[in-house]
Amino acid sequence: MFSPRQFYQQLRQRKVLTTVLAYLVMVWLVLQVVAVVSQLLQLPPLPGRIIAISLVAAVPVICYLAWYYQVQQGRLKLIAGADGKRPATFGAKQQSSLLLLAVCCALLGYQYYLLSRPVATAEPLSLTANSIAVLPFTAINPIEDSPERALPEKEPELALLTNSLAEEISSQLGRSPGLTVAAASSGQVLSRQQLSPVDIASRLNVAALLTGTISTTGQQLHIRLQLLDGQSGQTLWSQQLTRELKNIFELESEVARSVANALQARLTDSQSLKDLSANASTDSADAYISYLKAREHYRLQTSEAMQQARSLFEQAIGQDPEYALAYVGLADTLLLLADSSKEFGIIKTEIATTLGREYLDKAIARAPQLAEAYAVKGRLFDMLQQEEQALSNFAIAIQLNPNLAIAHMWQYLTLKRLGHYDQALSSLQLAYQLDPVSVAVLYNQGYEQAIRGQFAEAIKNFNQLLNDFPTSPLGHAGLALTAFHQGHLADSLYHWQQAWHLSPDNSYYPQNYRGLLLTLNLIELEPELATNPIYRANYLLRVGDSQTLFTEMEFELAARPGDIWLQFEAALYQMLRGDGSEAVNLLLKSYPVFSDTELYSMPMCSPAIEIAWALRQQEQIQQADKLLAQCQQQLHDALQSELRDSYLNHLAARLAALNGNTELAVHQLQQAMAYGWREWWTFHDPIFATLPTEQLAPLRQQLDTAISEQRQLALARAEAELAPAKPQQTGK
Repeated sequence: MFSPRQFYQQLRQRKVLTTVLAYLVMVWLVLQVVAVVSQLLQLPPLPGRIIAISLVAAVPVICYLAWYYQVQQGRLKLIAGADGKRPATFGAKQQSSLLLLAVCCALLGYQYYLLSRPVATAEPLSLTANSIAVLPFTAINPIEDSPERALPEKEPELALLTNSLAEEISSQLGRSPGLTVAAASSGQVLSRQQLSPVDIASRLNVAALLTGTISTTGQQLHIRLQLLDGQSGQTLWSQQLTRELKNIFELESEVARSVANALQARLTDSQSLKDLSANASTDSADAYISYLKAREHYRLQTSEAMQQARSLFEQAIGQDPEYALAYVGLADTLLLLADSSKEFGIIKTEIATTLGREYLDKAIARAPQLAEAYAVKGRLFDMLQQEEQALSNFAIAIQLNPNLAIAHMWQYLTLKRLGHYDQALSSLQLAYQLDPVSVAVLYNQGYEQAIRGQFAEAIKNFNQLLNDFPTSPLGHAGLALTAFHQGHLADSLYHWQQAWHLSPDNSYYPQNYRGLLLTLNLIELEPELATNPIYRANYLLRVGDSQTLFTEMEFELAARPGDIWLQFEAALYQMLRGDGSEAVNLLLKSYPVFSDTELYSMPMCSPAIEIAWALRQQEQIQQADKLLAQCQQQLHDALQSELRDSYLNHLAARLAALNGNTELAVHQLQQAMAYGWREWWTFHDPIFATLPTEQLAPLRQQLDTAISEQRQLALARAEAELAPAKPQQTGK
């Protein structure tokens, strides 16, 4: 063995260092030549990389050979040993060592080659469904050199921003061509349920999720974005942004554009995306916070929460009179609070629509391309029964933002009322695709299933609504309607009562609850129905006190002579319990005043069918047939759309009776009752007076029995709820 000093002397004596240095110079020259040739011939980089790695990896082999050999007189000769004696041969031991060293160098070179390969360029993000949902951002309190901590409750404004940022980014992304964007509200609900990203993506049927964190330092907003794969939950893309609070809308546009680019969604113009909502924003942080609070109340979807939302939207406008989105929110809230709205109505429709139009005009004047404004405007025209204008505004809203779910849902309601059932259902399905966890969309989806006889699916849908929104009355309202269509009046009564408890200010729920009390003749559960002016007439009709009923109706008609709906109501009472000739007079008096839309209201095509009956009594056959033909056409359209609603069968029975088709009328009455028809007044209807009594008698008995059974079930449930709880037995 050599000492270090002897080893160094041997290196110098054998000229190993000189040989290696000469070799490295040669390697450098070779690589220069390879680089030039590769560039001239436009060769791929792989050959040059292999040559470079091979030459460098061979350095240990050159060192080994230089230890034993040197070049003398142009020939390679063995070097004499330390004792001056020349080794006889380059023996097997040396050859084996050289081979082993060469193999090691080759393996090291190959390993380096693998590591030195450029990371495969990520394929441009291409999602199979080209769809995304934006989840609420997580509010954090960043502290230097410490992990993120949950936001303290003393910063509620930042907590509001977590939902709002997601909602506004969704709105911005919704304008990107070819990109399907789930409604932010759906993501918010599922996030509160603590579902995993993969489960949320599955429920929303999207390929990617955008989420992140939000924090503040003074007036600085710090946003960290993450784009997650919907199938694996892995991060596909991330970005960090910092902005002033007053530039929040600009930040939202930038984030939306960044995500859209990452998803390879083409924007027609990077500036146009910003322009679509620039004038809708505000520079007032106070106005923005008020707007966010209003949106939080709006999402609760109760009459009480809507009133709070209205107040907060008005506050936002007071803080910034140029805030277009606040005007839209206020108009939307007012329309939902109108008494023509089944769910939330507590103020007069005339007031709501007048104020709503005024606020929408202000919003559009400030932000002419704001999709939400046109959607709400369409809803306003729908409430005014100006359907063509409503559909025109919905079309504008959808053109500006194809992913605006509420525009599709309101379009569904208008199309359905016009009798365009297939188009209406397509709009609702698209709304459900975009916003599958929306209270309103879930409610209408379930209702459509119920009137098509898909009761199991409807019940599942409404139970899901209750699970997602336990404080919303609409889950119980949907279950009440489903039970009603099945003929389960006791269950319907229970769910209407639950909906009423959840939203005491709503007038729609007690109306249905009390209406069922009258149908089931359960006046004892609410004796004040006998004196309540709203239900007084129906109470007298139900108990058969015709004399008092018509005396009081005569007074009402004298007090409101121009009220055509009151005249129609009085005519119905006369048809069922009173004088047929008086019913005819009232119906013919109101006939010229009704519009076509009002005449053919489905699913009962009323008051057209009652007026047709009155015209027949006056032998005005041609006019009567014209009304009946239109009702027959609307019935045909509804049945073509696979509706299975007992009201449609009842309408078919009345049409058949008026046309003299006794067999069809009886059959349709049987079908109506099989599908859940339970109206107590059915066989008091003079339209069925021409049908043979012996054929109607079994049906009348069947109806009376069904109502009696449901009455007993409702009484039993009411008694069980009033009974005191039994004390628990304890063991000794």
